[in-house]
Amino acid sequence: MSDTSHMTREVSIFQKIRQILIEPSAGIRSDVLRTKARLLSFALLLIVILLPLIQLVLGILRDNLTLFFLATSIFLTIYIISRTKYVIAAGIITTLFLAIMPYLFLLVEFNQTELRVALNLILWPVVAALFGSQWLTTKLEALLIIGNTTGLLVYCEIHPNIGLMAALEPIIDQVSLSLVVLIFSGILNYYLSQLEEHKKFLEQRQRELEVYTSVLTHDLGNDMQIVRGHIELLDETMVVPPDRESYLSTALAVSERMSRVIKLFSVVGRGGEYDFLMTLQNMADRAKHTSGGARISLLIESEIQSADIRPGILLPLVLENLLRNTADYVGESAVVTIRLGLVGKMLIITYRDNGPGIDSSIKPRIFQKGVTTKGEGKGLGLYLSKRIVESYGGTIELIDEKETKGAAFLITVPVL
Repeated sequence: MSDTSHMTREVSIFQKIRQILIEPSAGIRSDVLRTKARLLSFALLLIVILLPLIQLVLGILRDNLTLFFLATSIFLTIYIISRTKYVIAAGIITTLFLAIMPYLFLLVEFNQTELRVALNLILWPVVAALFGSQWLTTKLEALLIIGNTTGLLVYCEIHPNIGLMAALEPIIDQVSLSLVVLIFSGILNYYLSQLEEHKKFLEQRQRELEVYTSVLTHDLGNDMQIVRGHIELLDETMVVPPDRESYLSTALAVSERMSRVIKLFSVVGRGGEYDFLMTLQNMADRAKHTSGGARISLLIESEIQSADIRPGILLPLVLENLLRNTADYVGESAVVTIRLGLVGKMLIITYRDNGPGIDSSIKPRIFQKGVTTKGEGKGLGLYLSKRIVESYGGTIELIDEKETKGAAFLITVPVL
């Protein structure tokens, strides 16, 4: 227990440090921008810590203490800005300052070696291009690379201790690397912008769906309450002939089923309020009334009873549709068996009835829109059922059982 508590405490401390040092301002809403802000803050923090250490190891810091103190102070200031809502300005300033760095180092280091010249001409421009890929447009970054390369060529030509020929090879190398960064970042930024637009589109559709769901559950729910109330009032105040009682009870059961279907939409997105097995059991109980007294057996294997499974909220509608189809073809003598099993993270549902089965002429097209033997205007049930199951990443298929009578379906859906 103590080890677990210690690990939890360590994780919490790490998360708290990360929150303090690199987590962006709450004023930044875009997920892409927040990710860029984290990377910028982390990179600037590394520069502030590592830049003096690297220069000290190379033996340069002691000779140019003022310059490195100034450079470190500037990076620290930019780091502080990056922790605010002005992170874009911090990113652009960082890019420009990194582009200037090789000029400063080549200016103050009079005892240049070929290695130091190459490092300054390659490292800083490439790092500037890398940062620019995050904070500049592709055109501005290309201008930065061209301008920086031209400036370095001129600067090295007039520098008394370097010369153009000595600087040409490392400059060509940095241009090649910078162009690779430019191309890669251009492609990456394009896809990131597409993802951001798609996310905004999904958020808009989600808001529209919430409004639609609210209207559906409120308006239609109220209308169904009125229908149910009138049916119950007729049942209590009128003398219904025995041969008509079944119509009234069926109408009441159907209205109750529609009320429950409407209620399902009110819990979309709130999985904690949705008990799949109880919903399925209620559906089977209601179907006995709506299907004219059909006998329905719901067989749930033990591993499902003990597991906390959460398949799609609309999945019971698929089974209700199959039950209605069975009732349409079989009537009061319908016998239905629904078996639920669990294989790994897949819920397996088999549905069998004692009806006449599926006409062989439409079997290959049974899940297509409009395919039915019921007549004009029918044939949407199985098509929509397939759409619902596939929207959850599952499958529904007709089981061809020649030895037994009736229709059989196999449904598989992943569960959380």
